[in-house]
Amino acid sequence: MRILLFLLAGLIATGCSEKQLQPISPSTGKPAQVSNVVIESMPGGALVSFETPNNRDLLSVKAVYTLTNGKQMTSMVSYFDHHLLIEGFDDEELHKAQIYTVNRAQEMSDPFEIQFQPLKSDMRRVSESLEIEPDFGGPRFKWTNENKAPVTIEMYVPDSLGKLTLSKVMATSALEMFHVIRGFAADPIPVAALVKDRFGNVSDTIQPASGTLTPLFETRIPKTGMRMHMLMDAGDVSYNFHGGADAFVIDDDYESFGHSNNGSMPGGLTIDMGQQVKMSRFTLTNRDVWGHAFSWGNVKDFEIYARSEPPSPNGGWDEWELVLNTAVIKPSGIPGTDVTPEDVALGLHFDFIVPIETQPFRYFRFRVKSTWSEVTFAHICEFDFYGQVVN
Repeated sequence: MRILLFLLAGLIATGCSEKQLQPISPSTGKPAQVSNVVIESMPGGALVSFETPNNRDLLSVKAVYTLTNGKQMTSMVSYFDHHLLIEGFDDEELHKAQIYTVNRAQEMSDPFEIQFQPLKSDMRRVSESLEIEPDFGGPRFKWTNENKAPVTIEMYVPDSLGKLTLSKVMATSALEMFHVIRGFAADPIPVAALVKDRFGNVSDTIQPASGTLTPLFETRIPKTGMRMHMLMDAGDVSYNFHGGADAFVIDDDYESFGHSNNGSMPGGLTIDMGQQVKMSRFTLTNRDVWGHAFSWGNVKDFEIYARSEPPSPNGGWDEWELVLNTAVIKPSGIPGTDVTPEDVALGLHFDFIVPIETQPFRYFRFRVKSTWSEVTFAHICEFDFYGQVVN
C-alpha cells in the first residue's frame, strides 16, 4: 500500500509540473535581415516590398511600429510573401518602423529600420466628406468612402430632454451612403457626428457651421384627393382580380388589396396624387400570407417612376423619371419564402426613402418586377405617402 501511494504521489507531482514552452525548431542563430526594401506611401500607412534571405528555416517577416495615438502595432506575413502593409496612422508626418525576419526557432534578425510618410488616412477622408443637411423630419448624414475602408459613423441628435445623444452607429465600407434620423419638428436642433476606424482613431466632432439645423416639415399626405390613373395602353395592368381592386391600394383599409391576374408581370399601376407633392418617403404594405409578408404574390423587386404633368394616354415609360429601383428586404436574407422569427416580427409595412433631389411631382407610378413566390401576378394592400404638399 505504501509503495502504491508513493507511485501515485509521483504521478500527480509529474502531472502538475509546469510545462515549458519550447520553440518549434532548435536554434539556428539570428537570421539575416530583409534586403532591397522599397516603400510606397499609402492612406494611413505604407506598403513595404522586400527580398527575404535565402534561409530554409525562415518563418515570417514582421514590422513593429507605434501609431500616432500611441498604440503598439505588429504587422506580420509569411516568408513566402514579399509585401507587408503598415497601417493605422492618422497623420501625414514622418514615421519609423522596424522590420524583422523570424526563423522557426522564433529568433529575430537585427531590425531593419525604415522611414515613411503616410498619405491622408481613409478615416480622415471620410470625415472630411461627411455632411449633415436638413431632411424631412430630421438630419441627413451623408458621406463618401472612396477606398471603401471599414469605418464607423456615430450620429448624434437630441434626446427627449433636448440633450445631444448618440442615436445611431453605422459600421460601413460602402462607397457612398446616407442615413436620415426622423421624428423632429421643423425647429432648430443640435446635431453632430464622429468617424472612427478600427485602429482607435477618432475624427474631430462634425457639425453644421451653426451647430444646429432645422429639419424640413413632413406630414402624411392625405388621400382624399388621390385617384387611380391607370395607363392600360402604356404598361399598367388591372389589379381588379381575385377579390382585389385598383382603388383599394389607396383606401386606408389595410385588409383590402389590389390583385393582378396571372401573366401580368411586370405589373404597373399609376396614382394621381391630386396635387404636386415633394415626397420624402412612402410605405408599401404587403398582404399577410402564410403568416408573413415574404410569400405568394407579395412585392419583392420594384421600380418607382414620377412626373409632374399629366402623362399622355398611351405614353410609354420613357415619359417618366425613374426615382427608385429597389426591393423589399428580408432581414434574414434567406432566399425564397422561408422566414425566421426576425422576418415575421418585421411585419407587413416597408418604408422607402425618396431621394431628396427628386423634384415635386403629381403622378406616382409603381412597377412590380418580381414577387416572393416568383408567381406571375402581384398583390398590394396599401400605399402611404409622406412629405410636403407644394401647391
